[in-house]
Amino acid sequence: MAVRRLAVPSLLGILLVLGALVALPETRSYPPRCVGAGDLRLLLPGACAHEDEAPPGVDPTEPVSTRELRAREGAGERAYEAAEELGVAAPTSVAATSPDVTCEGDGTGGYRVQAMYVVEAGRTNRYAALESSIQLWAAGVDDVVNRSAALTGGVRNVRYVTEAGGGGCVAKVLNVTVPAGAASSFNATISAVQALGYTDPTKKYLMWTDASVLCGIASMYPNDAESQGNPNNGSYPQYARIDSGCWGFGDGARAHSVEAHELLHTIGGVQNTSPHSTRRGHCWDESDTMCYSDGGGFAMRQVCAAEMEYFFDCGNDDYFSTYPDPGSYLDGHWNAADSRFLIGGGDGAGGGDAGTPTVLGATIAVNNPAVPGLSTQASVTPALPAGRTLTSVAWTSARADCVFSAPTEVQTDVTCGATAAAPTTVTATLVDSSGATKVIRSPLTFATGTARPVAVRLGAAGQVPADGGGVRVCTSAAFPLVATVVDTASGQPVKGLTAAFTKQTATMTAPAAAGSATSSVDGAATSSQTIALAATYRGRTALGTVYAASNVASLVATPARCTTSLTATADRSAIYYADPVTVSGALTAASGGTPVAAAGVSLAVKLTTADGRVLALGTTKTRADGSYSVVVKPTTSGTITVALAGTTGYEAASATAGAVTVSLPDTQITGAVAPSDVGYGSAVQVTGTLERVVEGVATPLGGKSVGVFVTPTGGSPVKIGQATTTASGTFSVAPALRVSGTLSVSFAGLSGQPAASAAVTTVVAGTWATEVTAAASTTSVPAGTAVTFTGAVTRAYGGPAQPAVGVKVSVYFQASGAPSPTLVTSTTTRTGGAFTAKVYPRSTGTWTLRVLPVAGYAGSAASPVTISVG
Repeated sequence: MAVRRLAVPSLLGILLVLGALVALPETRSYPPRCVGAGDLRLLLPGACAHEDEAPPGVDPTEPVSTRELRAREGAGERAYEAAEELGVAAPTSVAATSPDVTCEGDGTGGYRVQAMYVVEAGRTNRYAALESSIQLWAAGVDDVVNRSAALTGGVRNVRYVTEAGGGGCVAKVLNVTVPAGAASSFNATISAVQALGYTDPTKKYLMWTDASVLCGIASMYPNDAESQGNPNNGSYPQYARIDSGCWGFGDGARAHSVEAHELLHTIGGVQNTSPHSTRRGHCWDESDTMCYSDGGGFAMRQVCAAEMEYFFDCGNDDYFSTYPDPGSYLDGHWNAADSRFLIGGGDGAGGGDAGTPTVLGATIAVNNPAVPGLSTQASVTPALPAGRTLTSVAWTSARADCVFSAPTEVQTDVTCGATAAAPTTVTATLVDSSGATKVIRSPLTFATGTARPVAVRLGAAGQVPADGGGVRVCTSAAFPLVATVVDTASGQPVKGLTAAFTKQTATMTAPAAAGSATSSVDGAATSSQTIALAATYRGRTALGTVYAASNVASLVATPARCTTSLTATADRSAIYYADPVTVSGALTAASGGTPVAAAGVSLAVKLTTADGRVLALGTTKTRADGSYSVVVKPTTSGTITVALAGTTGYEAASATAGAVTVSLPDTQITGAVAPSDVGYGSAVQVTGTLERVVEGVATPLGGKSVGVFVTPTGGSPVKIGQATTTASGTFSVAPALRVSGTLSVSFAGLSGQPAASAAVTTVVAGTWATEVTAAASTTSVPAGTAVTFTGAVTRAYGGPAQPAVGVKVSVYFQASGAPSPTLVTSTTTRTGGAFTAKVYPRSTGTWTLRVLPVAGYAGSAASPVTISVG
């Protein structure tokens, strides 16, 4: 501690906070631990703090009398001298001897600083005597904030929770009693006030703790992110504690308020990345309320006047400025003056309201620890940007045996198996109306220890008799045997306990194993059984790591052939081909007059046509209560029935679900082609859609074949291409066009979907104009000597010429004096339209290379070449 801090009694111990290390967005990273001797990890999300030593001559463990405390004036009156020396207007800022603070809103809404008087049970409660003094000291903190803002031309005030008093509003001070021992440490105090419900993230809890243990301490997160989402800005509840030895100082030009120092920590100063940071929560450029030689390894330097001790931020460049210089550290990092816990904060806009999220966020809470096998509550609270709504929530767990009662709601119960022990996680995935996704996780821990008593009750075929009572079942038909497992202490069903069953008939000398089953989330362990003779069933659960062994439950099951009754209803009576129809109903059964749950019984669904044909539509099985529901897709009109075939266990039964009329839908096909006029053999792009139309509503027909045809004038259609539709019903194909006429697209039709076609437009496969060039390797040769012709063929149709590939070139010879030319040989153009032809002249004459007219190509000839033969 610098010597100057001993000048007045206010220069007492100051807190060093090394802040929280949590998985939050940061522009810098920090060591994943608390650093330095004496550092304390807090009972907060990753927070830690470091308790300061008191200055020489001050013993914070020495109790302070009420009279002495009431004489302390707190920050304020004499500080105006320092303010005026620094050019800061004082009249509107002076708190002086008044407890008045700024009135804002209803005094409670939004982000607030909550003043608290905290005392241990069994100690003298001095709230009544000190309430007005605490309000005065709170006003002094506000004065520090406001004068510090004035240094950069701004206005800031602490947004306290207020009540009427003084000349308008005063800080509302809560009278809080915590259990004995709760003031022994900061963690203990935090734990105690949290247990009393002081856990609101929109509150900074500024605690005047009536104890003599330390000077001051507070929580801070080492996160220099510039945005209003900074964790020091309302992401978590935060706490500051000042013990009585350090209350009410700072009324002097070279003194500071310990309360103001601790509050500033909770709103995010001093970050480790700031230019003059000690790397342990303070600054080294004196003088300044937050500057202190805290053991961080940085030598203190006197940069500002000693009068700045009363104010925040020497140079306004580390943690507090209402108008930071563009491009400066505070222009791009967390600035405590932007805190929404200050009136005028919230980036200086709108008075620092609760703020509006700009990205989808969320907080998650899980009621830990859970008892394995029993449900515990989990909830997620979304933070939605303006104009967006929450569209979905999905809960999952890292454990496969964990189930959620409401897996798509913001609040749910989660239940894991009775054998769970190692911690796991639960995850909520949120999606908003913009498509943004937020994934948030929380640990789920389990409490294990003394074996908990459980009770088992046995039931069968939907009947739950008193222990040892009787039930009726259907002969040789499967029925559910159910052991319901309940936690005795809570009355909740237990998930994940294994019930073992035995069975004994009159012909058996001892019980035989009858299988086992594990209880589901409703506590029911279900095993399928069949019997032809009366049998006694017993069931129980064994001793485990969490639960004691249960009682042995029993019942007597007596079989007989069951009488049956069946109901059936179809949800639609008029459909289009293969549209879904839901058939539902229930099978009821009775054995000896006793209702029996007809579970897992197979039923056939059929359709009878007008001409008496019986068509199978499907099968289904009844649920545990005998109900059923099945979707069928009729393709012809008729009457739907549901039937149960007679068996040893059940009498036959049937029910009519009703008549259904099946109609054919319409088919709609569209097409387009581009271009429609091309040179012979060039590709054209044909696109279109194929849709099923029902009562004016079109739906895509995917995976269907569409043909492309051209019909010449007076001729028959010629198929030029074929395409398969996509899932959206669209198609695209690029066939070569070699015939002119009307282009159409056509769907041949399928069962239940009629054929359709559509004429698109007239297309033209135009004739290419050709040009041949040729040259001979020589024009004079002995008889029979080879001559090589080389050249090229180009073609053109409404545009620039291009090489003609694969075109036949014929070579003609006309001897001198002969009446007509003779075809000697031919060749075909290759890549680039080039060709080569070799001949063996035996007499003098003229050679001509020609492209003869064919479909799609006009004829042309190269200039004749005369070759002399000597």
